[in-house]
Amino acid sequence: MRFLLFLLLVTLARAAETRVLFLGDSITYDGRWAAWTESALRHDPAYADADFLNLGLGSETTSGLSEEGHAGGQFPRPCIHERLGRVLERCKPTLVIACYGMNDGIYKPLDEARMDAYRKGMTKLKDEVEKTGAKIVFVTPSLYFADRPMSDAAHYDAVLDAQAAWLKSMQGWQVVDVRPGLREKVAAAKKKEPDVTFTKDGPGSKPGVATYVRPGFVFAEDGVHPGWKGHRFFAEALCQGLWPVLGLKGEPRFASDASYIFIQKRAAVLRDAFLTETKHKRPGVPAGKPVPEALEEAKGLLENYRAMDSAKVSEWSGYKRLDFTVDGRAALLVVPKQSAAGMPWIWRTEFFGHEPQGDIALLEKGFHVAYIDMQDMYGAPVAMKHMDAYYDFVVPVFGLSKKTVLEGFSRGGLFAFNWAALHPERCAALYVDNPVCDFKSWPAAKGASKGGSPGDWQKLLKAYGMTEAEALAYKKNPIDNLEPLKGSVPILAVIGMADDGVPPKENIDLVEERYKQLGGKIEIIRKPGEGHHPHSLKDPTPIVEFVVKAVGG
Repeated sequence: MRFLLFLLLVTLARAAETRVLFLGDSITYDGRWAAWTESALRHDPAYADADFLNLGLGSETTSGLSEEGHAGGQFPRPCIHERLGRVLERCKPTLVIACYGMNDGIYKPLDEARMDAYRKGMTKLKDEVEKTGAKIVFVTPSLYFADRPMSDAAHYDAVLDAQAAWLKSMQGWQVVDVRPGLREKVAAAKKKEPDVTFTKDGPGSKPGVATYVRPGFVFAEDGVHPGWKGHRFFAEALCQGLWPVLGLKGEPRFASDASYIFIQKRAAVLRDAFLTETKHKRPGVPAGKPVPEALEEAKGLLENYRAMDSAKVSEWSGYKRLDFTVDGRAALLVVPKQSAAGMPWIWRTEFFGHEPQGDIALLEKGFHVAYIDMQDMYGAPVAMKHMDAYYDFVVPVFGLSKKTVLEGFSRGGLFAFNWAALHPERCAALYVDNPVCDFKSWPAAKGASKGGSPGDWQKLLKAYGMTEAEALAYKKNPIDNLEPLKGSVPILAVIGMADDGVPPKENIDLVEERYKQLGGKIEIIRKPGEGHHPHSLKDPTPIVEFVVKAVGG
């Protein structure tokens, strides 16, 4: 009885899953309007956890028609009905959003036979989808030569208007007509970004003088395939009509540019994998990864999307601060008002905001300032994994340099040195400040350190998963692990010479001696009479100059 109840619950859970499938031609395959639409739907509770899959295919029709010599005679246009059964069986969608028509009239004037083939193809598509129990929403085709109507000698945009009119006339069909909304958005964009006419003497026009025009807003360079703004306009027009069709409340809310990147990449990974697995027949489409591998990658991309999408925006020292979550840890990035060339960044590994004068000065010079919370991890391997995840997140999302400057205050030195040793190719430099370079010195206090920190020592042993004996025999402390850094990672250290908590002679002095023996470059600014605090310098100019030089600025 319990087993039957379990099967019933599993069946109900599967039935409750929402799986959205996008179908269409090359404009859909491109993925951008579908990704924007997915981002908007994910902001509604009904679709927040839905599965989304875009299986658009370039050149595809529903009519089965193809012009003579299509693709230079290499292959006729594919038809959705050749692969539809395999796609529906494999993907099992609960909602299909289909956008066809651009290719169905094969770019010729309006013709009843071609229109009839389109009508039959769309009707068959509806019937086949609904046989599976799924719902289908039709989207009218995009605009044709919206930028240069005079180039539409065959009046092909009128064919697309006829298709849209027929779709809207079908009783009981769910249809979203994007064309009026697109025309309004294109007209508004062209008014905001008008074309500029030039003569050989400069802007303006003179009778009889040769001129050329630099386009302002362009919806589709080739007259068919929208650009970035065109895809966003398409998604906006679609969602405006889709919300009432799906019974959703409120206004569509799209992803930020930073979080959208993950949705778009995720959709592309899944598209390529599922197109390959469902065996489409169109030549020239790149093969995708095996579906299980693609699903695993997509899972991580969705987690990153959610982290970035939920980012909180605030102000820190007059600059925009973004707080988000990466790999389950609180993280942040402070953004300069104007990024420097190469998108440099400095990564504070501990104690964000403490003695921030150096970070603020670097923000003024166009650096980003980064941080992920790894408290009580003391540079252990588990912390390195979090740092890897943070790096893999912020570099592509924000376009940051592939080389960072690591900034390690006190125990933050363990993080900075250890991660740099793992990834010297990702490090432009190290700036460390009264750094812990050997945990036997602090927090273990097995040398000259006055008192150390017994509580931190126990936390450190737990973070590393070691007994005290194993920790005391450990050979991967920064003082022991400088070889990977030599020749590529310059080091600047600022220290208080009277520091009796993290004694220099057991920490940075050993690093200096050994790093120089390896041929590494290290510079130390020593503060006579000062202890572990205060960190940094009242005037951070030497620190800033070192960092700027390290990144080639």
